[in-house]
Amino acid sequence: MAAQGGFGVPLKINTGSLTAIVGVTDVDFPEFMNYIAETTGHDSSGGYYEAVSTGKKRVQPFPATLNWDTAEATHALIVTTFDSGAAIGMSIEDPDGDEVIAFSAIVEKIGRVSRQEDRYYATVTFHPTGAPTIT
Repeated sequence: MAAQGGFGVPLKINTGSLTAIVGVTDVDFPEFMNYIAETTGHDSSGGYYEAVSTGKKRVQPFPATLNWDTAEATHALIVTTFDSGAAIGMSIEDPDGDEVIAFSAIVEKIGRVSRQEDRYYATVTFHPTGAPTIT
């Protein structure tokens, strides 16, 4: 597969159907994690660390930076979802649309920023819960 540019990542939220969040300027893709338990024993060969996967997995929280406008429907939904504490359906895909990761997430944090030499924006942290679907 040829390399692709990073511009054009759709981050979507469920507004009845998955709808692209408006004004996303930067977004980290969620990282996938296996929980690992150390199993190093006093008899481990050469004293080297040994480990085993516990079977527990996690999709890590991730940030997205938005040109913030609460009058915009997807931004208002982010605030409503934060206030409810409930998980909402979301997805993120690479710019070419080759890989789509769908998941449920709780809005963990909304950090609004306004600097004199910059725009008004917010960094929103989404906290995935449950198993994702990757297509």
